[in-house]
Amino acid sequence: MHPAYQAHLAGLIFIAILALGVFVFPASKGTHQGLLFLASLAFAIGFSIWSWPKVKEVWRHPIGRALIIIPHLFVLLLAVTIAKNVVASALGLPPQDFDVSVNFIALLFYIPAWSIVVSILVGIFAFLLYVIALFVGVFRHPFKETAKLFGHAAGALAICIYSSSVFDFANNNEKSLHPLVRWVAFFGDFQSADAYPGIGAAERIRLHENGVISVATAENNTVVIRVRKYEQ
Repeated sequence: MHPAYQAHLAGLIFIAILALGVFVFPASKGTHQGLLFLASLAFAIGFSIWSWPKVKEVWRHPIGRALIIIPHLFVLLLAVTIAKNVVASALGLPPQDFDVSVNFIALLFYIPAWSIVVSILVGIFAFLLYVIALFVGVFRHPFKETAKLFGHAAGALAICIYSSSVFDFANNNEKSLHPLVRWVAFFGDFQSADAYPGIGAAERIRLHENGVISVATAENNTVVIRVRKYEQ
C-alpha cells in the first residue's frame, strides 16, 4: 500500500476508535479531541505525501512556476498590509513613517499570511476533490477509487483548518506584539537629531506631516511615545 493510503487508513482507524469512545465513554471530551486531532493529522499527512510529487512537477514547468510565484507576491502584499495595521495600532501614528517597524512585523506575519492563502487554495481543492469523489461514486467506479478521493479530500480539509488556525492565532494575539513594535520603533525608526532646531539633545524623534513630531522615551522598561507640534 502506498504510504499516503497507509496514512489515510490510520486516520480511519482513529475515527473508528473515536466513534467507539464517544459511545462507551461519552464524558471523555479530552480523549475525543485528541483522537480527532490524530485522525485529521493522519489524513493531512496522507494528502501531503500524495500531493508533494505533483507540486514538484508543477514547479518544474515555467507556467506552473509562475502560478506558484503569484500567490507568493500576494502573500508579501498581505504581510505588509497586516504589518501596517499592527504598527498603526501599536504606535497610534501613521505606519508609513515607520519603515523599519513595518518591515520587521511583516517578516513575523509572513508565515501567518501564507497560512491564510494556503487555507483558501487548499480549501477550494478539498471541495473539488469531494465533488469529484461524489461523481465517481455515482458512476459506480470501483469503491477503492472513491475512497482514495475522499481520503485526499479529508486531508486537504484538515490542512485548510490547520492553516486557518495559524492565521487566527496570530490575528487574535496581535496586541501582544505592541510592546515589541514600540521597542523596534524606538531603536529603528526614532532617531536622535540634536542639531535640528527645537530638538533636545537626548530626544529620539520622528518627523511627521503637518509640523508634528513624535518623541520616544524608555521609561520603566516601556517605550512611551509623545506627540507635539514642532516649534523652532
